[in-house]
Amino acid sequence: MYAYFRRSYRPGPFDDEGGVPSREWRIKRNCSLTPRQSLAATVFLMALELAIGVAASFAFGAWLTLPFSMLCTVAVGIAFIAYSRHATDGEVLTFAPPFVIVEVHECGRRTMYRMNAARLAVSLGDSDGAVYLCDGWQRIPVGRQLPAAARAEFVRQLRRFIVADC
Repeated sequence: MYAYFRRSYRPGPFDDEGGVPSREWRIKRNCSLTPRQSLAATVFLMALELAIGVAASFAFGAWLTLPFSMLCTVAVGIAFIAYSRHATDGEVLTFAPPFVIVEVHECGRRTMYRMNAARLAVSLGDSDGAVYLCDGWQRIPVGRQLPAAARAEFVRQLRRFIVADC
């Protein structure tokens, strides 16, 4: 699980305004396999399980291995579906003064929040390990995919850039 920081220049909110510096943090899961590789590995595992069940049923007459292998195949398929739903989870934080735009990607859904950077408070949660961005009544958890050390560094970066540019 990782995050990376990028600084870029984007067009301003008005046509005559030059490039406005913006900062962007992308936090996402560190998946070692691409979706295609993950699907291929899962299909191979399911086919191997069924082949062993069929071979044991016909070669040794152990007919109870066939329903058991089918049950295992269904369980592997359900686990793959659960894994693939969360493979693209993450957050994108874009700091373009005077706003912080937070995009949360979770279970295939994308939710966007726009917060006023001047009123933004950054806090580190104790119990669940998330970083909270608070703007008035809005309280958004981000950085849940980060390890504890990286989460603390992420909080330091956010506080430094938001205070420096507001």
